[in-house]
Amino acid sequence: MAPLLPFLEQNAVHQSIDFEEAWDDESNERPAEIRIPTYLNPGSVASPLGPAETHYVGIAGVGKDAAMLPMTSNRAGVFGYNRKTRIRDITDGTSNTMMVSEATGDCGPWIAGGNATLRALTQNPYINGSDGIGGPYRGDCNVAFADGSVRFVSENIDPTTFERLASMADGQVVGEF
Repeated sequence: MAPLLPFLEQNAVHQSIDFEEAWDDESNERPAEIRIPTYLNPGSVASPLGPAETHYVGIAGVGKDAAMLPMTSNRAGVFGYNRKTRIRDITDGTSNTMMVSEATGDCGPWIAGGNATLRALTQNPYINGSDGIGGPYRGDCNVAFADGSVRFVSENIDPTTFERLASMADGQVVGEF
């Protein structure tokens, strides 16, 4: 989430990060404590201790290994480790591909990256289940799609449909949800 900071009017925070060091290195202690309003869900309670957290996560795709999958995998989501997704890589269509979701459970530091800021679909129920995808309210969550739209998705969504939305190039028809 650190590379997004200049686009969120947080350029000063971005410039204070030492990208040559780990997020939890002493040199990054000060920027790690800065709460970025855009990364906080107004319906969630932020922890007052430790590094500033995020209540939103990037969707990595389907399966425990989703964040490590190559771009060409039919289970890959928009975000992953060492994956640079371009619009043209989202062959299922940007309106049919989830990009970011509200997070539940252990919310991690926005500056950490990795598991703190990515989630994959590994176990049904996907929303408000053990994967940490969901909102502060039971029943559904807000999801940002690659076309820039945000939709309220029910926790009762068909699991196969949700998997198709998490994959950016599986070639499957999504249908109504």
